[in-house]
Amino acid sequence: MVRKKRQSKRMTLHDKYKIQKKVREHNRKLRRAAKKNPGAKKLKKDPGIPNLWPFKEQLLQEIEAKKAYEEASKQAEKEERKRERQRRKKMSLEQLQREAMARSAAFESAQVAANAMGDMDVDMSSRRQRASSQKTFYKEFHKIAEQADVVLVVLDARDPLGCRSRDVENAILSRDPNKKIVLVLNKIDLVPREVVQRWLVYFRRETPCVAFKSSTQDQRKNLSQSNVPAEQASASLLKSGECLGAGALMHMLKNYVRHSAGGAMTSLMVGVIGFPNVGKSSLINSLKRARAAAVGSTPGLTKSVQEVQLDKNIKLLDCPGIVFGLDESDPAAVLRNAVKVEQVEDPVRPISLLVERCQAVQLMQLYNIQRFSSVDEFLECVGRARGKLLKGGIVDVEATARLVLNDWNAGKIPFYTLPPGDDVQVRIVHHFAPTPLWIISCMGDEPTCMACFVETALRRRLRHFFKWRFALW
Repeated sequence: MVRKKRQSKRMTLHDKYKIQKKVREHNRKLRRAAKKNPGAKKLKKDPGIPNLWPFKEQLLQEIEAKKAYEEASKQAEKEERKRERQRRKKMSLEQLQREAMARSAAFESAQVAANAMGDMDVDMSSRRQRASSQKTFYKEFHKIAEQADVVLVVLDARDPLGCRSRDVENAILSRDPNKKIVLVLNKIDLVPREVVQRWLVYFRRETPCVAFKSSTQDQRKNLSQSNVPAEQASASLLKSGECLGAGALMHMLKNYVRHSAGGAMTSLMVGVIGFPNVGKSSLINSLKRARAAAVGSTPGLTKSVQEVQLDKNIKLLDCPGIVFGLDESDPAAVLRNAVKVEQVEDPVRPISLLVERCQAVQLMQLYNIQRFSSVDEFLECVGRARGKLLKGGIVDVEATARLVLNDWNAGKIPFYTLPPGDDVQVRIVHHFAPTPLWIISCMGDEPTCMACFVETALRRRLRHFFKWRFALW
């Protein structure tokens, strides 16, 4: 028997390459589909229930009953949709409109409730965070009150009494009566010179006080200091970036170093405390003549105690700003820049106090607005002048109030207070000095009270010029 000849599997190269090309295209198409839908996998065939399963019949009945229930529910939903379509066909246009409005109102009320719950959670978390940070700041303050030999209380020259807390000073002295407290009247370039002199006379009746202007230069090192006394500085010098009052303050601190150990030079711990944003870190940088501490107009920038070695005998301790004896929701605390403007819940309340303090003419010139008679009218005019508008041309009162608060904190709105019982005069004394020496005194029934560093400077000048006459000096 002759075997049948098998068909050969040989093919031309043209057909071979054609098949390989189609296989590559097919595989490429599968890879693209897998990239587009990576979670999609090929479903495996259900193997079914094994025959040896003892409850196979019961399980099959349950599966059939479940399928029948699903089919019945689908059919019921289909019938319900059909009846709804027939009912809507019979309804009028007004009824459809009322129904749509009712559904939209229900949806909006649900959204408002959800947003209110979310805002409440955010407010609670922010309040807890502020409370924990306040506790931390008070702990840092107590550390400084324990360690410092001299405490510098930094005051804003625009409102010194509002930034001063006598309870804090009494608490520091109650721990150790030998501790020294020195008031530093900072930001004297924002008020007239006569007002600064009156405040110095007022504070020097009971405690040493130094006028100071921090350096506003941008470089990190070699911040300039002026040797001109802060009380005698000209208007051009006050507007410059140089530091004023650093020499008098350093002279006072070195005197404390000498007197603390009976004339022997020892180390001195100097704590710097005060309200937020009164210039504590700027004062330290000006004394150090370098960017040793972080500075900024945002209150609460200093989070913990920072130690700065001023020289081999003096070490400065920078304390976080704390609002002493005031609630952060108080409008007065907001106007002292003790609270961040973004965290103020009702920014309109501080604006009412601001309008009472400032003259209407100054606000009209600053914002280029017309005359106003109330706080609401003032915010309305400022909002339209600065473009703080919502849809429909309505003024965004909250955004406008925050804008005015930022201008206030930046010093764009001029404002200052006078000492209580202001009967102070200034006189110039030319005696016992080659150049005029300004001594500020109170022209009243009480005796003249001078700061200790002025008295020491006078003694040094007298010793220098008359040492050959007075052997007792």
